[in-house]
Amino acid sequence: MIGGPFDAGQYVIRKDFLAANPETSRKLVTGIAKAIEWERTTPRETVIAKFEEIIAKRGRNESSEALKYWKSVGVASPGGRIQDTDFTLWSDYLTSAGIIDGALDLPKLYTNEFNGLATGTGAASGTASPGATTSNTKGQP
Repeated sequence: MIGGPFDAGQYVIRKDFLAANPETSRKLVTGIAKAIEWERTTPRETVIAKFEEIIAKRGRNESSEALKYWKSVGVASPGGRIQDTDFTLWSDYLTSAGIIDGALDLPKLYTNEFNGLATGTGAASGTASPGATTSNTKGQP
Protein backbone atom coordinates (compact mmCIF):
# COMPACT_ATOMS: atom_id res chain seq x y z
CA MET A 1 0.00 0.00 0.00
CA ILE A 2 1.21 3.47 -0.83
CA GLY A 3 1.60 5.72 2.18
CA GLY A 4 2.93 9.19 1.58
CA PRO A 5 4.83 10.81 -1.26
CA PHE A 6 6.38 8.65 -3.94
CA ASP A 7 7.86 9.17 -7.39
CA ALA A 8 5.90 8.24 -10.51
CA GLY A 9 6.28 8.67 -14.23
CA GLN A 10 9.90 7.86 -14.93
CA TYR A 11 11.20 8.38 -18.44
CA VAL A 12 12.88 5.55 -20.33
CA ILE A 13 15.89 6.09 -22.57
CA ARG A 14 17.33 3.09 -24.37
CA LYS A 15 20.89 2.05 -23.59
CA ASP A 16 21.97 2.29 -27.23
CA PHE A 17 20.73 5.91 -27.37
CA LEU A 18 22.54 6.72 -24.10
CA ALA A 19 25.76 5.19 -25.44
CA ALA A 20 25.54 7.06 -28.77
CA ASN A 21 24.34 10.37 -27.29
CA PRO A 22 25.64 10.79 -23.73
CA GLU A 23 25.78 14.61 -23.73
CA THR A 24 22.37 14.99 -25.36
CA SER A 25 20.99 12.51 -22.82
CA ARG A 26 22.61 14.44 -19.95
CA LYS A 27 21.13 17.74 -21.19
CA LEU A 28 17.66 16.20 -21.60
CA VAL A 29 17.64 14.44 -18.22
CA THR A 30 19.12 17.40 -16.33
CA GLY A 31 16.65 19.75 -18.04
CA ILE A 32 13.74 17.56 -16.95
CA ALA A 33 15.20 17.40 -13.43
CA LYS A 34 15.47 21.22 -13.32
CA ALA A 35 11.83 21.52 -14.42
CA ILE A 36 10.80 19.04 -11.71
CA GLU A 37 12.77 20.95 -9.09
CA TRP A 38 11.28 24.27 -10.22
CA GLU A 39 7.79 22.80 -9.91
CA ARG A 40 8.56 21.31 -6.48
CA THR A 41 9.89 24.59 -5.06
CA THR A 42 7.57 27.13 -6.73
CA PRO A 43 4.22 28.20 -5.31
CA ARG A 44 1.29 26.27 -6.81
CA GLU A 45 -0.34 29.43 -8.20
CA THR A 46 2.85 30.35 -10.08
CA VAL A 47 3.18 26.86 -11.57
CA ILE A 48 -0.45 26.85 -12.70
CA ALA A 49 -0.03 30.33 -14.22
CA LYS A 50 3.00 29.07 -16.19
CA PHE A 51 1.04 26.01 -17.39
CA GLU A 52 -1.82 28.29 -18.50
CA GLU A 53 0.65 30.50 -20.37
CA ILE A 54 2.18 27.49 -22.14
CA ILE A 55 -1.23 26.12 -23.09
CA ALA A 56 -2.35 29.49 -24.46
CA LYS A 57 0.85 29.98 -26.50
CA ARG A 58 0.57 26.54 -28.14
CA GLY A 59 -2.66 27.59 -29.85
CA ARG A 60 -4.03 24.04 -29.89
CA ASN A 61 -7.56 24.85 -28.69
CA GLU A 62 -6.74 23.11 -25.38
CA SER A 63 -8.61 23.70 -22.17
CA SER A 64 -6.74 24.64 -19.01
CA GLU A 65 -9.83 23.76 -16.91
CA ALA A 66 -8.21 20.68 -15.33
CA LEU A 67 -5.35 22.77 -13.92
CA LYS A 68 -7.53 23.77 -10.98
CA TYR A 69 -7.06 20.19 -9.74
CA TRP A 70 -3.28 20.13 -10.28
CA LYS A 71 -1.18 19.25 -7.22
CA SER A 72 2.25 18.20 -8.55
CA VAL A 73 4.08 16.45 -11.36
CA GLY A 74 4.20 13.32 -9.21
CA VAL A 75 7.89 13.38 -8.39
CA ALA A 76 8.64 13.85 -4.71
CA SER A 77 12.43 13.35 -4.83
CA PRO A 78 14.63 16.46 -4.92
CA GLY A 79 16.15 16.94 -8.35
CA GLY A 80 14.05 14.11 -9.76
CA ARG A 81 16.41 11.47 -8.35
CA ILE A 82 15.23 7.91 -8.85
CA GLN A 83 15.50 5.73 -5.73
CA ASP A 84 15.30 2.00 -5.08
CA THR A 85 12.00 2.49 -3.26
CA ASP A 86 10.41 3.79 -6.49
CA PHE A 87 10.54 0.15 -7.60
CA THR A 88 10.58 -1.91 -4.41
CA LEU A 89 7.30 -0.23 -3.42
CA TRP A 90 5.60 -2.46 -5.99
CA SER A 91 7.53 -5.72 -5.34
CA ASP A 92 4.86 -7.46 -3.23
CA TYR A 93 2.13 -6.74 -5.79
CA LEU A 94 4.29 -7.75 -8.76
CA THR A 95 5.19 -11.02 -7.03
CA SER A 96 1.61 -11.85 -5.96
CA ALA A 97 0.33 -11.10 -9.49
CA GLY A 98 2.93 -13.44 -10.98
CA ILE A 99 4.61 -10.63 -12.92
CA ILE A 100 7.99 -11.24 -11.26
CA ASP A 101 9.26 -14.32 -9.48
CA GLY A 102 12.09 -13.01 -7.36
CA ALA A 103 13.82 -9.90 -6.16
CA LEU A 104 14.11 -6.95 -8.50
CA ASP A 105 17.57 -6.41 -9.97
CA LEU A 106 17.61 -2.70 -9.13
CA PRO A 107 20.91 -1.75 -10.83
CA LYS A 108 19.42 -2.96 -14.12
CA LEU A 109 16.25 -0.90 -13.70
CA TYR A 110 17.56 2.66 -13.48
CA THR A 111 20.43 5.09 -13.28
CA ASN A 112 20.83 8.70 -12.22
CA GLU A 113 24.14 8.97 -14.04
CA PHE A 114 22.73 11.44 -16.58
CA ASN A 115 20.92 13.67 -14.06
CA GLY A 116 23.16 16.63 -13.28
CA LEU A 117 21.06 17.52 -10.23
CA ALA A 118 21.48 14.04 -8.79
CA THR A 119 25.20 13.84 -9.54
CA GLY A 120 26.08 17.42 -8.56
CA THR A 121 26.99 18.53 -12.10
CA GLY A 122 23.85 20.59 -12.83
CA ALA A 123 23.50 24.34 -12.26
CA ALA A 124 21.15 23.76 -9.33
CA SER A 125 23.18 20.93 -7.86
CA GLY A 126 22.79 22.31 -4.35
CA THR A 127 19.27 20.84 -4.31
CA ALA A 128 20.51 17.28 -4.62
CA SER A 129 22.34 15.23 -2.04
CA PRO A 130 26.12 15.36 -2.48
CA GLY A 131 27.44 12.21 -4.10
CA ALA A 132 23.96 10.93 -5.00
CA THR A 133 24.10 8.35 -7.72
CA THR A 134 20.41 7.82 -8.16
CA SER A 135 17.02 10.88 -11.82
CA ASN A 136 13.65 10.28 -12.77
CA THR A 137 14.94 9.35 -16.16
CA LYS A 138 16.12 5.79 -16.51
CA GLY A 139 18.58 3.98 -18.71
CA GLN A 140 16.84 0.70 -19.48
CA PRO A 141 18.27 -2.60 -20.65
